[in-house]
Amino acid sequence: MFDIKKKKAFVCDLDGTLFMGPNPIKPAVDFVIENTNSGRFNYFYLTNNTSKNPSEYLKKISGAAIPVKPEQILTPLITLEAYIREHGYRSVYLVASEAVRGHMTEQLADAGVKFEFNPEGNELMALAYDKELTYEKLRRLAVLWNCRGPQVCPDRAIDFVATHPDNCCPSEDGPIPDVGGMLKLLETTNGMKPNHVFGKPSPSLLAPVLAKFKPEEIAVVGDRLYTDKAIADNAGIDFVCVLSGETTPEDLRNYRGTPPAIVVNTFNEVDA
Repeated sequence: MFDIKKKKAFVCDLDGTLFMGPNPIKPAVDFVIENTNSGRFNYFYLTNNTSKNPSEYLKKISGAAIPVKPEQILTPLITLEAYIREHGYRSVYLVASEAVRGHMTEQLADAGVKFEFNPEGNELMALAYDKELTYEKLRRLAVLWNCRGPQVCPDRAIDFVATHPDNCCPSEDGPIPDVGGMLKLLETTNGMKPNHVFGKPSPSLLAPVLAKFKPEEIAVVGDRLYTDKAIADNAGIDFVCVLSGETTPEDLRNYRGTPPAIVVNTFNEVDA
């Protein structure tokens, strides 16, 4: 039984939960604004969408009049940065928007990382949600795999990662292609499979929240069972399923996993 009185923090998905494309889902956003200003709940904003950098999400959220600070934004780009640092990579081919490449270049400038296409020198190729995707970018990924993949270069194989597994991104015009679809294309082309896929449902994204609150004090709010609910399950916390995005009542009827803690049309109804 979901008990809102026990909750101190909500980790909110963005696309399909608080926004539909660029447009705020007004009742959900109004609920967040009201409870942020009153101090009733703490909010964190979790997105798998790596088409934007954290600063752009800060602008998007604050643009909807939601009070927000940088430390409340949780994105797989944080995990990707940590991964590059952990492995000591210096040459990375990153398929991402100009804004995201600029952000990653700035974040990793102190480590001397170059984001470039260099078949001889690249140590890692990383696929983000690139709305500026071109055939040439996909071709370069395939070329790197063909000449440096584990099948031809087992002792010095290039690493391959993706920021998240989402097949599609909800928009005001319906579902549009996301990283999961791009990964399927690459696998069909020449068997390419990433060694790691960051973002939801990995509970590592929730580490900053779990450091401040007990699991029973937290709930993830989202519209996707295979990412939003999965990350909540993996972290042992409640999941609030909203029907304002991808998941439909039929999807819930066909779902074979444990049910969400609560299902609502829009986030504000959690307090009904």
